[in-house]
Amino acid sequence: MHKKKTLKEAECCFEDMPILTPKKGGKLKTHHPEKSFKSIGKVGTALLESLMENDTEAFIEILDGYLQINRSKVARKAHIARSTVQQALSKHGNPTLRTLAKIVHESLI
Repeated sequence: MHKKKTLKEAECCFEDMPILTPKKGGKLKTHHPEKSFKSIGKVGTALLESLMENDTEAFIEILDGYLQINRSKVARKAHIARSTVQQALSKHGNPTLRTLAKIVHESLI
C-alpha cells in the first residue's frame, strides 16, 4: 500500500511576525566591525579560538576581514605576492599552512 504524500503547512511564517520598534527614548548603538579589527589582541584571540575549535572557515573569514584594508602591506612584509594573499583568502582558495602562517605572522606583528 502506497502512502499518500501530503504537504504540511509551516507553523509560523515571517509574514505573521510582528514588527518590533525600539522603546521611546531608547538609544541604539551602531556597530562598526572595523573598530574590532583595529585591536590586534582581539583579532589574535579570535584566530586562536577558531583554531582551537578546528574551524578553518572562521579563521580565514576573520583573517580576511582584518586584512581587507592593508593586504598589500602584509603581502610585502611576508614576501609573497598580493594575488597569492587574495587567492588564499578567497572562498575557493585552498591555502597551504605555510602561506597562512606567513600571512598571520606578518599581519599580527
